[in-house]
Amino acid sequence: MEEVKRCTKCVLPSTLQGITFDENGVCNYCRAYEKNFKDWDKIEARKKAEFESILLKAQKLKRPYDCLVPLSGGKDSTYVLYLCTKVYKMKTLAVTLDHGFLSNPAKENIKNAISATNADHIFYTINRENSNQLFKTFVEKTGNFCSACMRQINYAVEIAVKIFNVPLVIQGSGRRVEYVSQIKEVSSLHTPSYFANVLKGTDSEERFNFLSSNKYKLEFQRITGGILDILGLKRSSLMRFFSQHLALYDYIYKPYPEIIEILKREMNWKDVFGFIEHLDCELHDVPFYVQTLRIRNISKSTLHSSGLIRQGIMSRDEALQKEEFELKNDNPPKELLRFLENNQITLEEYTDIVKHANTSQYEPKLQNFARDIYHKFRKF
Repeated sequence: MEEVKRCTKCVLPSTLQGITFDENGVCNYCRAYEKNFKDWDKIEARKKAEFESILLKAQKLKRPYDCLVPLSGGKDSTYVLYLCTKVYKMKTLAVTLDHGFLSNPAKENIKNAISATNADHIFYTINRENSNQLFKTFVEKTGNFCSACMRQINYAVEIAVKIFNVPLVIQGSGRRVEYVSQIKEVSSLHTPSYFANVLKGTDSEERFNFLSSNKYKLEFQRITGGILDILGLKRSSLMRFFSQHLALYDYIYKPYPEIIEILKREMNWKDVFGFIEHLDCELHDVPFYVQTLRIRNISKSTLHSSGLIRQGIMSRDEALQKEEFELKNDNPPKELLRFLENNQITLEEYTDIVKHANTSQYEPKLQNFARDIYHKFRKF
C-alpha cells in the first residue's frame, strides 16, 4: 500500500478533496461526526419520542395509509418496514422500484418481508432496456448512473404518495450512517432538476423527462422540510399540507449487527454469503469502483470502513488490512464490464469519462447551497 497520510482515527487519505487534519491527525469528517453524535446517549430518548410523536400525528390524519416505506430488500429499508408494521402498528404502504437490475436475493427478501407483515405493496418495474438506455446516458455525461437510479426510485414513491395522499415517507437512512453524503467529491444531488439538467439535449430527454415532472414543487417541499430541521421544529407541522420524508436513523439508531439479528428472526431476511451491503442491486459494486477512479489511494471500501470506524463497529487496524488487500486487487467489477460491453463502451473510454466528468455543471446552484447549509446547521 502506497505511503499516504491518513486520518489517525479512520482511514480517509489526504488525497480526498476538502479533507483537513487537526494537530492529532484526526480528519474533519471524524470531528464532525464526534460533534454531532458524541452526546447521542443524552438525546436518544428525546429523539425516539419525537419520532413517535410524528407517527402519532400521521395516524391521526386518518389517511388510507399512515406511512410509506421505500422497500429495496436491503437491511435498512426492511428494518424500517419492521418498525412501522410490527412495532408501531402503522398502516403501511411499501413501494419497490425494479429498474431491471434488482437482484434476486433482494426480491426474495422483499417477498419474505411483505409476508411477515400486514403492509400493502406496490412493485413498479421499469423495463430493463429502458433503464439501460437511461443509465448509459448518465454514464456518458457524468460517469455514474446512481443519480438516475435514485430518481427512478423517488418517482415511484412520489406517484404512490400522490395517489394515496400518504403523509409520511420513512427511509432507511440517516446522517449517522450515510458515509458519503457530506463528502461532496463522491456525493451527488438526486433532485429532479439535476436529473433534468443531465438529460438536457440528449436522446433520452424526451423518453425520460417525466421522471422530473413537478420538480420545483418537489424541491420546494424538501427545502421547507430541511428548514424545519435546521430550526429544530417538528416535521409534523407540515404533514397536513404535504408529505414529509424522514430518515429513520436520525431518530432511532442501532448498530447494523443488531439490526441483522432482528431481521433474520422477524422478517426472514437473508444475506448473500455473509455480504449485507447493497445486495439489492446487481450493479452494487460499480459506484464504489467509480470512487477509486476519481480519488487516489482509496479502495472500494475506504469510505464505508471509515464510517464503520466512527460508529465503533470496525477497528482501524481491521480497516487498514482491508485497504491493503483491496488496493492490491482493484480490478473493475464484472458487472461493470458486462454493462460496458452491452453498451459498446470500452473500459478505457469509461475510465476517461469518470476521471474528467464535471458533475457540478448540472447541479442547480440554489440546491447546492441549500445542501451545504443543511449539513452545516442541521440540529439534533
